[in-house]
Amino acid sequence: MRRGDRRGVALMLALWLIIVLGVVATAITAASHADATLTWNLRARATGRYAAESGIVVAARQLETLAVETPSTEERARIFQDVDRHFRDWRDVAIGSGRFGIVVVDLNARMDLNHGDAVMLRAFFAQFTDGARAERAAAVLADWIDADDLTRPGGAESREYVAAGSPYLPRNAPLDRLDDLAHMLAVDDSLAAAVAPFVTVDGDGLVNLNSAKEPVLAALPGVGAASARALVARRLAGETFTALDELRSMGPAFPRLAVIPTRLLIVSRGWVAGNPLTHEIQAVYGVAGNRLFLLAWRERDL
Repeated sequence: MRRGDRRGVALMLALWLIIVLGVVATAITAASHADATLTWNLRARATGRYAAESGIVVAARQLETLAVETPSTEERARIFQDVDRHFRDWRDVAIGSGRFGIVVVDLNARMDLNHGDAVMLRAFFAQFTDGARAERAAAVLADWIDADDLTRPGGAESREYVAAGSPYLPRNAPLDRLDDLAHMLAVDDSLAAAVAPFVTVDGDGLVNLNSAKEPVLAALPGVGAASARALVARRLAGETFTALDELRSMGPAFPRLAVIPTRLLIVSRGWVAGNPLTHEIQAVYGVAGNRLFLLAWRERDL
């Protein structure tokens, strides 16, 4: 081989070596970057979770403080009429390298699907759909919750779900997730979405007259749409119902009414600035006097 040819071959080999080394270096850099991103995300996820948990602890403590500082039922009814207003400045709070945001929901402002009777549920659903469908939705919900496999008129048990080709079956137990509502026969996504802002599965059956939404009040026995509208108008005009004696005038609805919340939901989200990962905790608390006690705890990554 002539000297010039040898130099050409050597040059080609050198160029190929440079290309190979470049590819290897790129792969190493990409792997290092992926490892760094994974580590950053893991740290962000852990920090977000601890930040969210801190938010729950802080909010629960603040709620207990509010209750202690307002010992009378009358004062507490005013303080807790719009409980979330005390946390509107807590939507973005720094804690170490993390941040958290809090929302507090009065669950007694909503219809508790696990405690509503057939008449209430039918009256509630009828505000969002026609009467026949509302009656069927109430029956299907009752069959989903009750412990037996006997199908009530208009309802549905396991065999009806199998016949309809549904991948879901009734739990024969109280609902523990609102998502289950959309899995029920006669309750499609549109109806489930329409009622979602007004319902809960974590209540105790009591309805807070100072915070309940109009469709919830209208579904109470003996109240109806006109009275519910009038009650909400009184609240908007600045009135607060402060004495349980006032509720006796509500007639059949009286046993279900309260003037202060007995169930509260604290939703806390934690994150690290600059990272898209967010951790959410939903904690349900019962309220007894000036103390809170934990009833349910749910977590998810967003």
